[in-house]
Amino acid sequence: MKRALLLILILANCGFLAWHRWYSAPGSAALTPAPPLTGKPLQLASELSPAELKALGTQAPAPAPTTGAPVVAAAAGTGAAPVSALACASYGPFPSDDALQQAIGRLKPLGIQATSHLVAGKAKLGYWVYLPPFASKREADGAVALLKKRGVKDIYVVTDEANRNAISLGVFSQRSYAADRQKQLRKMGYHALQAERFRDEPHYWLDAKGLAGALPQAAVFSDLSEEDAPIGKAVGTCSG
Repeated sequence: MKRALLLILILANCGFLAWHRWYSAPGSAALTPAPPLTGKPLQLASELSPAELKALGTQAPAPAPTTGAPVVAAAAGTGAAPVSALACASYGPFPSDDALQQAIGRLKPLGIQATSHLVAGKAKLGYWVYLPPFASKREADGAVALLKKRGVKDIYVVTDEANRNAISLGVFSQRSYAADRQKQLRKMGYHALQAERFRDEPHYWLDAKGLAGALPQAAVFSDLSEEDAPIGKAVGTCSG
């Protein structure tokens, strides 16, 4: 009888242990501990020091969330397209005021402002053939008289300081004509020289102002220039 009772108690304990292990409530399971908190605790603005308040004010604000639509940044204070820059140029030299006025007339239809100015200069007069200065005026006069007897015309004794007592044998528009004159004198036994002669003459210049792409090249005025003085273009800085 005692053995049977002991056996019943052992079986009852085993059953209770099995029930407690398999059918206990989930709330009785062991809890996983939370990770330790890091960082500083929250503080009110009134609790911050002046240095911390200043540092907080310099922090960049968080970027605004994008909606996917493109954003176009407009230039501050302007909504118009950029205007082409103005450019200035000078053209010249023109041989005369008449040629200059023709050039100005060609620029007006292009909307280009044009003014003019004069520059002191010299113009080629021609090719001078002469005999070098003689020792005295008397010797130069004697050479002129002899040459005239031999058919040489349009000659005279030079009286200016730079070439005093030289004999002028003519000024020619072309170099070849001057060379022919030299040959004529060489046959007579005289060694004539040749030099270019110039005269004081103002140079006419045109000053133009307009859009950079509208200013023409100097070639548009080529028909207004002299053969030995082509018209050029000088690009400069606009003033005023």
